[in-house]
Amino acid sequence: ALYVLDFFWNEAWYLKTIDICHDHFGWYLGWGDCVWLPYLYTLQGLYLVYHPVQLSSVHALAVLSLGLVGYYIFRSTNHQKDLFRRTEGSCSIWGSKPTYIECSYNSGDGGLHRSKLMTSGFWGMARHLNYTGDLMGSLAYCAACGFGHILPYFYIVYMTILLVHRCVRDEHRCSSKYGKDWKRYTDVVPRRLIPGVF
Repeated sequence: ALYVLDFFWNEAWYLKTIDICHDHFGWYLGWGDCVWLPYLYTLQGLYLVYHPVQLSSVHALAVLSLGLVGYYIFRSTNHQKDLFRRTEGSCSIWGSKPTYIECSYNSGDGGLHRSKLMTSGFWGMARHLNYTGDLMGSLAYCAACGFGHILPYFYIVYMTILLVHRCVRDEHRCSSKYGKDWKRYTDVVPRRLIPGVF
């Protein structure tokens, strides 16, 4: 419910995501939004209708904690990026002025543009920590179904493939766009999803 409420509360932000800005509308979004997502996002609920489980208090608390921490990371990471973009870096991230790398790139019309890639807050820990938070929430949804069947865990498998693939696509696009400035950024923030690991 929190995840759905978040979507409607931050609907304008979702219009700036990679799905809308770079993938554009077509089969990927049309079929995905009308068929795939309604099935995928209700998989655990449907499974529990036919296979109810009784979680122990510890298991339920662990699932809730994982989901809430994942949501916090997901939302806070995206909020930091949105705040940084809206204020062009004139804001406070974790009580300090954000650090960033100045970039330049050429647009399709031949114009030279400037941009800033944030290297502080969650964005200084990993380049796509928002995806990590999303994966934590996905795993929590699956773990709420217990460990009696593999079917509810299809969601975390799918989301991991989707978001790792999205990382690669996004980074390829950014590398092409920013060139040597992207290399400078990845030198400062070397990890993609998990600080110190990957």
